[in-house]
Amino acid sequence: MKEELRNEQCHYENFIQQGHAILDKTDPDSSDAGVVSQRLDDVNAAWDRLATQLGERESSLGDVLDASTQFHDTVNTLQQWLPLAADAADTLTTQSPAEQRQQLKVHYDTIQYDTRCYFNVHSKADMRAL
Repeated sequence: MKEELRNEQCHYENFIQQGHAILDKTDPDSSDAGVVSQRLDDVNAAWDRLATQLGERESSLGDVLDASTQFHDTVNTLQQWLPLAADAADTLTTQSPAEQRQQLKVHYDTIQYDTRCYFNVHSKADMRAL
């Protein structure tokens, strides 16, 4: 979209130049000059709004990309951790119930810590964007 705006820049500039050329040949006190001047102001304001919105959108997309990358990294970390946790859970069958409970608590605490770390890093807005 940024490229499209850049491609249209020359049309915009030509339009503005032609408008000013018309104003130069028009009596400044005439109603026609006022109409042309108002149209030029309207076009300039619309162009500025469009450029501002494009910049805001680009910034927003950058924020979403950053959040998405961090989410992907977290998922990869959890993906690597999951087989280890499954293996650890498999070894629980050889332990007493008290040892199993303690081992499960350690795994549960680890999952909670990793989740809290992820969600503390990301704002609610980041999470809604995902």
